Amino acid sequence: MILAISDIHIGYEKSNKEDLLRFMDEIKDEKIDSLILLGDIFDFWRRNSIKNIMENQEIFKKIKELNVDDIHYIIGNHDYYFLEWYEKFKDSYPFQVSKFLRIEDGGNDFFFTHGYELEVLVNYDLNLETYEKFSYDMCWNSDERGSFVSKLWKTVKSVSKEEVDDLKLKPSDRAEMENLHKFATSPAKNLFLGLKPDETLIFGHTHVPFLEKNNKIANTGAWVDEYARKIQNSYLIINDGEMELKFFK
Repeated sequence: MILAISDIHIGYEKSNKEDLLRFMDEIKDEKIDSLILLGDIFDFWRRNSIKNIMENQEIFKKIKELNVDDIHYIIGNHDYYFLEWYEKFKDSYPFQVSKFLRIEDGGNDFFFTHGYELEVLVNYDLNLETYEKFSYDMCWNSDERGSFVSKLWKTVKSVSKEEVDDLKLKPSDRAEMENLHKFATSPAKNLFLGLKPDETLIFGHTHVPFLEKNNKIANTGAWVDEYARKIQNSYLIINDGEMELKFFK
């Protein structure tokens, strides 16, 4: 079994961290071949990265208690700095860290990425390199109100005020988010993300879970208390190549 989960945003006041801890207690005896932490598990934009990790050691303890063979951490925009830490100290890490992941299961191929790439490509006059530099810098931001705008303007002077305001909103409220879905379900995404023709795209970032088997695409949703309860605490299970979107009550 493959289990994919994203956007817990630990360190954010609206994170459903306690739900996640209970969820991991419930599944600790289940056999998991691959656990995929699909980005923004921690929120370093809203809570200083070092303090955030120190304050949430129980997360790593719960992960260690799981009956899992492989753990993969795919970085998101809010925990982008994990990649540099991993590259420096990978021998000490309890999981593998990367920007994307390919897995074959039950004869089907799956491509996992957090999904910020999709939004940047279709909605902003930014290239990925610039946005990733911004994400890296924001991981050292200890005050989301005071320095968010100044950091963004320092990173890229050409961004408009409307884009600054838009980036500050939660993902599902940002302008023209439908463009992301159109792009994600089109063949064009393969060219920009490096997907192979038969791969299924699985991502998070938007905080809106969905599963479209015919389009070979799924979104893992989020564990934050910003929306109606029915779309919180979602995760994706893959068994023998078959995907199923689930919710933890």
